[in-house]
Amino acid sequence: MMIKEYWNKILISLLSCLIIFFAFSYSLDLKGKELVDNSFTQAVIVFGSAKALNAVISLAQGTELDLPFLTVAIGEVLDPINDLVEQFSLVMLASMTSLGIQKIMMNFVTNDIYNYTLLFCLIFFNIWLFYRFSKDERFRTLFFKFTVILVFLRFAVPLIGVVNEFTYNSFVKQDYNIEKLNENIVKVKEEVNQVTVDTIKQKQESSLLSKIAEKFDSEYYNKKIEEYRKAVDNSSEFIIDLIIAFVFQTILLPLVFLFALYHLVRGIFNLSR
Repeated sequence: MMIKEYWNKILISLLSCLIIFFAFSYSLDLKGKELVDNSFTQAVIVFGSAKALNAVISLAQGTELDLPFLTVAIGEVLDPINDLVEQFSLVMLASMTSLGIQKIMMNFVTNDIYNYTLLFCLIFFNIWLFYRFSKDERFRTLFFKFTVILVFLRFAVPLIGVVNEFTYNSFVKQDYNIEKLNENIVKVKEEVNQVTVDTIKQKQESSLLSKIAEKFDSEYYNKKIEEYRKAVDNSSEFIIDLIIAFVFQTILLPLVFLFALYHLVRGIFNLSR
């Protein structure tokens, strides 16, 4: 009869023991930290590839071919790609900032001070379940709500990395594989750089007669423009796919987490006595 009467309180006490066990086992934390660190490293690598492509395009934009009475800037062919790369760099900065904040939050909720604060709150929480103090209603309710929020943050923050990894591997990777897309960006960078190097080298090694002949050879200019177009072919698609992958993985899902946290806190504090 007594067990039946105190069943809910006993269940909460058992759940509190499990929470304390998992909080101090750090098993979820280690996995979450590893996944966030891997995502941050991956973002840095992709950001480096984007900046390298931006630098190569800037070099190409300084390569000019002179026609009689007209200067043709090869870099103008690359302007749309360069603009997209610069916008992509901003997205990558936002992604790395998001991942950096996640790392800070992870360190905060897995810290020993946080764990012992949670332990104290849960012990006091369970004492308060079975023993009441005089005129404690308001403070007791507030304390219970605060403890629930502590528990939520303790496990929800490490879970962000796990959820990110699961959703990426299950729903995103097959269409937006970050590793392969980054390899494609690196390849575009190398091809653009090779065309620029060949153009500069050809100018330097050409004889005076060849240089004069080139000035009146429209095929030479068309060929160079075509080489640059071919080098950046599909690069816009690669960059847009990377933007989609990183926005989903590092910005959208954390926003969903913040939305859930907001509604949890709001729901808890709106609970009736």
